[in-house]
Amino acid sequence: MSSQIHGVGTTAVAVAAARALESTRPDALVHDPWAATLVAASRIDVPYPARWPDDLAAVPPLEQSLLLGSLYIGLRTRFIDDELGAGGLRQVVILGSGLDTRSWRLDWPEDTTVFELDTDSVVSFVGAALVSPPRARRVPVAADVTQPWAANIVAHGFRPAEPTHWVLEGLLPYLSAHDQAAVLDDVAHLSAPGSRAVIERAVPIEDTPDARERLATFAQATGLPMDEVLSRADPPDPAGLLAAAGWAADSTTITDLERRYGRAIRIGDSATPSSRGGFVTAHRPRR
Repeated sequence: MSSQIHGVGTTAVAVAAARALESTRPDALVHDPWAATLVAASRIDVPYPARWPDDLAAVPPLEQSLLLGSLYIGLRTRFIDDELGAGGLRQVVILGSGLDTRSWRLDWPEDTTVFELDTDSVVSFVGAALVSPPRARRVPVAADVTQPWAANIVAHGFRPAEPTHWVLEGLLPYLSAHDQAAVLDDVAHLSAPGSRAVIERAVPIEDTPDARERLATFAQATGLPMDEVLSRADPPDPAGLLAAAGWAADSTTITDLERRYGRAIRIGDSATPSSRGGFVTAHRPRR
């Protein structure tokens, strides 16, 4: 099967490979057997190892950076899983869903509908590669969030009058500051009282020669086109934008996640800066 995945879709394969690698750890925060299936079906060569190495001291520097990425993906995935479980809402929208497997992987409340919104090639590929029935009613929506998409998701059965749990995981870093604000505005306007959101913040990336060189070097070494797909932007604050729309919003840092799940994103002397990124969780109060 040819996946026809390219560009941002290639990074979605890398994220699935990171989840598959996380699943091989003895202390795995996420168990995702579907991830490895998707990586294999994509036929895209991603540089992640198939299993977590026994001897980290023997791991070369480039692979160490990928292992750090897998540690982070494990924390991120588990945090969002837990937020969805705590919310218990029966209408879920995953914007920029990539190779997400939550429709299969999570134990959803009865009659839950999960809308997965991404490009046509990506959502079609996931549905074709995973032949087992999902645990939720999965509704793939082919759409580009940088273009008008609200009418499209409503046409696929989304109910604006019903509380929704929104997931923006690994999406905002690929959008310009203007498009990030527009997506968050759409989320606010499509949300009934009682709606919730979990949002991964975008890290500011300056458009400088040094930043371009670092991204290009990483892309050349790994084959992941981060220099082409990451947006150079000073991102808006999701918490502030949603608070202005009447939502209650909280921030969670990477350090918060490390403490909550008892895992440091560190291998030897290498670590992910705890001051970068983080998450926003928010809810629209019921009247």
